[in-house]
Amino acid sequence: MRPKILSPPGDEGRPNHVHEILGRRLTAFRESAGIDRKAAAKHISGSASKMSRIELGRIRLKDDDLTRLLDLYGVIDSGERLSLLELNRRLNGKKWWDSYSYSFADWFCSYLVLESAAEYVWTYECSLVPGLLQTSAYAESIIRTRYSDDEHVRRLVDVRMRRQQMVLGSGAPKLWAVVDLGALTDGVDDTTIMREQIEFLIEAADFTNVCVQVLRPRSGLCALRNDSFSVLRLGGTNLAEVVYLENLESAHFLDDPGKSEPYRLAMARIGGAADPPELTRHTLEAVLNRIG
Repeated sequence: MRPKILSPPGDEGRPNHVHEILGRRLTAFRESAGIDRKAAAKHISGSASKMSRIELGRIRLKDDDLTRLLDLYGVIDSGERLSLLELNRRLNGKKWWDSYSYSFADWFCSYLVLESAAEYVWTYECSLVPGLLQTSAYAESIIRTRYSDDEHVRRLVDVRMRRQQMVLGSGAPKLWAVVDLGALTDGVDDTTIMREQIEFLIEAADFTNVCVQVLRPRSGLCALRNDSFSVLRLGGTNLAEVVYLENLESAHFLDDPGKSEPYRLAMARIGGAADPPELTRHTLEAVLNRIG
């Protein structure tokens, strides 16, 4: 079975969701400045139709045109401008995953762009170790529960390890991961794989940009503990957190503050209920002892 995460040959795997997020931000700036679409288009020597396609995320926006639009809309905050320009450069530039023989589905490409541009990533997994903190053996065992083609599995494991290397190696973004205790005690059946995985979590928890917490069963958290999600912050006051929800076939991105805020609050509540970070090593070592 061909993984849904891979797009058909010849499909460039365009990160459509991120283009749409950028387009919505530009629309909000334009409307806040009281400028109509036709005037904005004229400022970058384009048509109202082109401006509409930019704001809908249908076409790429040149970096110079983005700078001109931000000037026109009166966006003077340096952090805001830098975050938008950096996001646009990532959309327009060559991406490390382009070297794979198959492009990835647009929703996965969108996540990779957001993860690479994020200032921080918050992630909670209710039944698995978060992807960015998985060992290659653990990742392969999980991926093989869904896919059987060896080449596809190898490709997906390779990408997961590359993502991990970029986050842990560069120290950015800051990663906050909450792992459900059940994912450690009732995870992969192979005890050798689980021991290696937990030992790696102990090691990763010592990275300065990584915070790992373990969530034990708590009353009143049943509803929250049934959903896995990630929250990514891109920087800038108007780039609200983007919530990423992945399922078997695709993924959802929530960048509207009204929709993303409940997940930010849920992450804070889950983190508050989990064991504090200073107890993580003790908890993980206790699980190792139980595994034997």
